[in-house]
Amino acid sequence: KEITTTRGASSPQRVVGEKYRGLIETVKLLGHKDLDVIDIFKIDCEKCEWKTYKDWLSEEIPLLHQIQVEVHGAPIAKEAGAIDFFDSLEEAGYLRFHKEPNIQWDPGCIEYAFVKVKKSFMQGKNSA
Repeated sequence: KEITTTRGASSPQRVVGEKYRGLIETVKLLGHKDLDVIDIFKIDCEKCEWKTYKDWLSEEIPLLHQIQVEVHGAPIAKEAGAIDFFDSLEEAGYLRFHKEPNIQWDPGCIEYAFVKVKKSFMQGKNSA
């Protein structure tokens, strides 16, 4: 399996044959499967966020109270695109509270932070 990784501030490097695990497997390996909540989940995976975000919402892992993610080059596909990414998080009860471009390394990347809230909170006090 070939993937691209970034080590520190260096340029991306190709790594062939290394095994990388998804979130569900990582949670199990760390012994966190039976936790109720993971307080902060931070991910910067150089475009894998567009393919893995549904795992963040999985019933197989503890609730992620806060998600911090750096997004890279938003895809425009109808399914698994940027709109589906943000809609899925909102539908799952995640409220975006922070947005900041990465002006130091790549202005095309944007840091977002989401916090889990009751869905009624996002509807406002006057909604029926």
